[in-house]
Amino acid sequence: MFSLIARADKLRRILDLIKADACIVASEESRRYLTGLSTSEGWVVITKQGNRYFLADRRYEEIATRQLSPQGFTVRTVNNSSEYAMFINEIIQSDKIKVVLLESNAISHEDYLSMENALYAKVQPLKTQLDKLRLVKDLEEVENIKTAQRINEKSFEDLINYIKPGMTEKQVQAKLVQLMLENGSDLEKYHICCVSGSNSSLIHGRATDKVIDKGDNIMLEFGAVYNGYRSDMARTIVVGKASDEFKKAYRIVQNACIIGQRYIKNGVSGRAADTEIRNYIEESGYRNYFRHALGHGIGIQLFEGPHLSQDSKDILATGNVVTMEPGIYISGKFGIRIEDLLYISKMGTENLTRTTRELIEL
Repeated sequence: MFSLIARADKLRRILDLIKADACIVASEESRRYLTGLSTSEGWVVITKQGNRYFLADRRYEEIATRQLSPQGFTVRTVNNSSEYAMFINEIIQSDKIKVVLLESNAISHEDYLSMENALYAKVQPLKTQLDKLRLVKDLEEVENIKTAQRINEKSFEDLINYIKPGMTEKQVQAKLVQLMLENGSDLEKYHICCVSGSNSSLIHGRATDKVIDKGDNIMLEFGAVYNGYRSDMARTIVVGKASDEFKKAYRIVQNACIIGQRYIKNGVSGRAADTEIRNYIEESGYRNYFRHALGHGIGIQLFEGPHLSQDSKDILATGNVVTMEPGIYISGKFGIRIEDLLYISKMGTENLTRTTRELIEL
């Protein structure tokens, strides 16, 4: 309850800065952030006076009443989409709202204009401010991400006892999904990369019917979900014994993680972090083989700010949770990625990932 109130209070501070009286939230991610509920439809209204409203159709009436009413929300049920404007106008009149912000990047331009014409207040667009609010995680959010990461780690530990030569990439991926669900993950659309051998140089490769042979490496990137919050990790293992060429490249990626964990901290720019690790990999003899950004923020969405890349203008701050995922990809041979989750806390940078970075040879 405290976290939801605190999040609404952060939004109210934005209202004060913009000199608005209320905010209408439309995106699934922002609804989840402000209510704790996962819904495919609905609107949240937060007013400067301190009132919080949740509007949705009858599919969510019972769960919203049960979970949100005790936390101070007023829950209203609509029978059709045209009633949203009617109920919001009632809020505008009761809370004496003159200027309302509407989350414009979450709806179509046509819907924005329709709502603008229907409401009894001046409507202004709210674009990226809510996304920026979610960059800094509160302790409840961090605990959800940690729990999702523990599910990741247990699932990976179970998986490596299952993998055998002769299995296909798709079979390994299917088992990983099963294990994440068995270990407590929410039922969500998962982000999973399971590629082996020469396929592993495909940075965002998809699992195929390719048979995993003895001596093949397997690059796994995956993330469980807990209470709507995501985790992300990557490990590269070898079925059998790794070649000397593979071991050399693996050590470079392993060392890049050590350097990155020391470098990534409060006040460092996303561009500088990416440059530090990229320079190390290139100076180690693998120029042009690290072919993606170093990392990104994570939370309700898999890909959030702040971004750790050459194009980033973000500055890392206390409360950020970011991925750190250096890699080396050699076309026709192999790809290696090691990915950890880093939490920038008041005490310093904490690695939320406990799984070893040592090379695992099955």
